[in-house]
Amino acid sequence: MLCFHYLLPGTAIPVKGPQGVLSFNSWTPISCTFFPQRVAMAEQFKEASKCLICLSYLEKPMRLDCGFICCLRCISSLRKDPGGEGVSCPSCSVVTQKNDIRPHCQLGKMVSEIKELEPQLRAILYQNPRMLKFQVDMTLDIDTANNQLIISDDLKSVHCGHLKQNRRECAERFKQGICVLGSPRFTSGRHYWEVDVGTSKEWDLGSVLLSSESGFWTVGLREEELFAASTVPLTSLSVTPRLHRVGIFLDMDIGTISFYNISDGSHVFTFTKVPAAEPLRPFFAPANSVRDDQGLLSICPVIHPGTARSLGHPEQGR
Repeated sequence: MLCFHYLLPGTAIPVKGPQGVLSFNSWTPISCTFFPQRVAMAEQFKEASKCLICLSYLEKPMRLDCGFICCLRCISSLRKDPGGEGVSCPSCSVVTQKNDIRPHCQLGKMVSEIKELEPQLRAILYQNPRMLKFQVDMTLDIDTANNQLIISDDLKSVHCGHLKQNRRECAERFKQGICVLGSPRFTSGRHYWEVDVGTSKEWDLGSVLLSSESGFWTVGLREEELFAASTVPLTSLSVTPRLHRVGIFLDMDIGTISFYNISDGSHVFTFTKVPAAEPLRPFFAPANSVRDDQGLLSICPVIHPGTARSLGHPEQGR
């Protein structure tokens, strides 16, 4: 069974305050100079708009004495104070009396604006094919492949076999993990590639830092339906429609790696604070044949931007 490997993983996007929300009202494809940064910022606002009780957008946000915020309807689910009409905060246990629970009108307005932003974000993702100019002609590095893996002759596809391959000893070869690295290795700049995961039930994709303290920045699937990013702890992802083709954008200049659902161009997840002190390698981990003997990962061909107007690709332009 595959597992997530990480020692120095990327961090989940931090939650920040509502400042700057209005700047998104004029967000057009022309103004999206640094797309992954914009996406990360939008994700910050979305995260700040979630109720920590129901995990949905805040509806009529209410504030407790300690600063904890949740939906009005979620107040009733908080633990009641046995000595009065107060409720206990689920984070710090501070008791707030019923009459002291206040609506957070400013936050409610911000949440409404962020909910309106989502269609704009999706529209931008659909309209921007220019990220393709950063697409790299990538192959699988057979010298790193676990001997359980079968690599195609063109070095573009990989799946797990039932028998070990008889390959030469190599220091970079994965001995335990059912995975393989891609070439080239990246030291700077912006790089984009797409991977067809088909109907595989399990997989991991992303980038790794190979050093004495390895770092993995990956998104993966488990049990056919559980998507997660390799943060600590793991970040569960809601992906609709299902991922069949994944776009991966590595920007070493600003230290981000972003994942996109190519079927509709939507953003899946962005890691921040990805170090660029050492070379990064693309990472591929197909399903173990015991779990899924049909699991195949294929690097998609390089597409010229001029031929991709009908595809939903995100942008990364200067």
